[in-house]
Amino acid sequence: MKTQQQLLIGLSILATTVSCSSGGSGQSRGKDLLADCPVVAQYVQIGNDKVLSCDQKLLKDTVSFPLSHFTEEMDIIKLDNSDKALIGQCALTISDNYILAHSGYPPTAFKLFDRKGHFITEVGAVGQGPGEYQSVYDAQIDESNQRIYLMPWQSDKLLVFGMDGKALDPIPLGIRCPKARFKVDPEKSMVTVAILPWAGEEPVVWQQDMEGNHIQEVAAGHLAVQRSFNHELFVFLNMPDHFDFSMYCMMPTRVDSLYRYNEQENRLQPVFTFNHATTDPVPWHGYSEFSDYFTGNFSGPPVVQATEYGTVSTPGETFHYIIDKKSGKGAYFKMYNDYFGDSPIGYPSGVFVKGYFMHNIEPGNLLTEIENALKNPSLSEGMKKKLTDLQNSIDENDNNYVMLARLKK
Repeated sequence: MKTQQQLLIGLSILATTVSCSSGGSGQSRGKDLLADCPVVAQYVQIGNDKVLSCDQKLLKDTVSFPLSHFTEEMDIIKLDNSDKALIGQCALTISDNYILAHSGYPPTAFKLFDRKGHFITEVGAVGQGPGEYQSVYDAQIDESNQRIYLMPWQSDKLLVFGMDGKALDPIPLGIRCPKARFKVDPEKSMVTVAILPWAGEEPVVWQQDMEGNHIQEVAAGHLAVQRSFNHELFVFLNMPDHFDFSMYCMMPTRVDSLYRYNEQENRLQPVFTFNHATTDPVPWHGYSEFSDYFTGNFSGPPVVQATEYGTVSTPGETFHYIIDKKSGKGAYFKMYNDYFGDSPIGYPSGVFVKGYFMHNIEPGNLLTEIENALKNPSLSEGMKKKLTDLQNSIDENDNNYVMLARLKK
């Protein structure tokens, strides 16, 4: 495979001569919303791969997307209010019938709920002994085998628990994994793992069985980064048949692409990249993928202000964009929650994980969001009643509420 630098040079040259090709599957749901937007991306042939390359300089418009454009009906779930069930602002892992609340910082035990919000159990315990954990980077619920998998920040084992929260034998990984993402395939009894590829060390992606025997792996190659926990690894798994992969490199930043792990050919397949208007330095950026779209974000220039204590630099504005895979049309975009009074969604590229939109919110903040939504003069009477009824049911001492909506396929 060519180096990333060679890939990007090739994209820049070929984008002017190769016409847009069909990408993705199914009918594009963005046809109407992006119909009047310009073509900002083109497919180019790089080896055996068609890569959609977007040029930031062509992005002109800003389009607002309703959440319902991407998802099925949204549920608002009140979590159990018992003392053991209380959670704070933490991440969630969702399955068909369960909600798993991740530990925050300082770490606390994971908490398992059913999809009605009833508390089931704590999963394992915080500590350094067998079956215990500190910080956890990724998690999965395997309903078919009644298992919960937790991937610590640095470990050579994937921790395994029953749905009763009790520790079971871990799955050996054979490699001490920095910031690993994973997917267990219960039907194939196989685990796919991606790790932060520190230079000169281990592969970036591999597959193994449940006993720890490696089946195949992909060398880090040009993706290798300096040994630092400042970098992030993103695997969103919003596409049922794709193991997506991208990195968020910091200090220094660099241009990269969105990949899919091609299991049959055992390689990372580039599918999308973004040509930034400014590359000195390259803005912080990330990518994600839906069935009909590529989306991404990047940071604007830092804001530098002079104060009495000296010069202070703060992060610039974050810009989000969306590209139709089929037409190559695209725009900057915002998203609003039309299931919830058209309230804005602040981070449209980063609230979809493993096939769900999810929003974990404390009761006081939920009341504030309802109050703001009710100020919208164009709300229907039905929406006003829905929000008012919810508002009247909330107590500030409640446990958190969870908004959940499954992505359309």
